[in-house]
Amino acid sequence: MPTATQQARTARFVRGTVVVQKRRCGKASCHCASGEALHETTVLSYSDQGRSRVVMLPPDQVGAVRAAVEAYRAAQKRLEDQANAGLAESPFSEFRSRSVEVGQPLSLVGETAKILHA
Repeated sequence: MPTATQQARTARFVRGTVVVQKRRCGKASCHCASGEALHETTVLSYSDQGRSRVVMLPPDQVGAVRAAVEAYRAAQKRLEDQANAGLAESPFSEFRSRSVEVGQPLSLVGETAKILHA
């Protein structure tokens, strides 16, 4: 089974966020031990079955993964826009613009009350 990094090399879309993590390596003699100059690692952070996952990215793949993440976000936005346009054109669009005041009887809402009680 290919690793997440190998899949990202050929993927057009990747769900997640590319972030730079700064951390200590744990060696007492390392320059990062003082906390001033920490090690930086670029990772892909994503959720899988409700859990956060992190995949380290090789430096030569960071650009490709970032592009795939941006492509995913753009595609997601286009789909959301299309879904909202479909909702606006649907027969239910006339009911979205109506609001019910607190305490207002349902009989004053008109057709919405008929649909809710049907």
